[in-house]
Amino acid sequence: MTTKKTQDGFDFLYTDKRTQLVHGVLKSLGISVSRDDYGDLFQEGCLIFAQVFADYPEPVTTAMEQRRLMSYAFRKVRWRLLDLLRHQQRGVEASQYSLDQDELPPENRDLVDPRAQLSFDQLDNDDFFAELWIRSSKQGRRYLQLALQDQFDSDAAIAKHCGVSRQAVHQWKQQLITTARRLQKDWPDMV
Repeated sequence: MTTKKTQDGFDFLYTDKRTQLVHGVLKSLGISVSRDDYGDLFQEGCLIFAQVFADYPEPVTTAMEQRRLMSYAFRKVRWRLLDLLRHQQRGVEASQYSLDQDELPPENRDLVDPRAQLSFDQLDNDDFFAELWIRSSKQGRRYLQLALQDQFDSDAAIAKHCGVSRQAVHQWKQQLITTARRLQKDWPDMV
């Protein structure tokens, strides 16, 4: 591959909006324009295109030959960029932490999500009750908190604990149920 042919490849690429080929390759690989290294990958794609152009065995004089070259170059640029991305991915060192670990390095303690090992059903449940808590009245929150503690087996026990009538606790409960039903209508997939 000569420098002249490579320069001809760059000249060919940068005329008639042919750089769209490299943008198309990046898009086909799922690489967003907002990604930090998009510009670097674009330049890498342009370099690969110039090399492909220099190595292309047939002359590129007619429109049909240009389409063949562009189709061939698209595949080559895509494959080489994919290889480059795979190579970069292998070089990334990943640290994995678990809540089961007794001792985490101090700089990594805030990386651990305490909800990470919960099942999806439990997470949905937690999200639903968190939203219900936000939307409930003060009495509804109080009822919810006491009802979920498992130390009160009836509304009468909650009423006795709070020093109010059973009817008052029943109203708290009904308000909470109404709020939960409204919440379920707003987000049917939460429950």
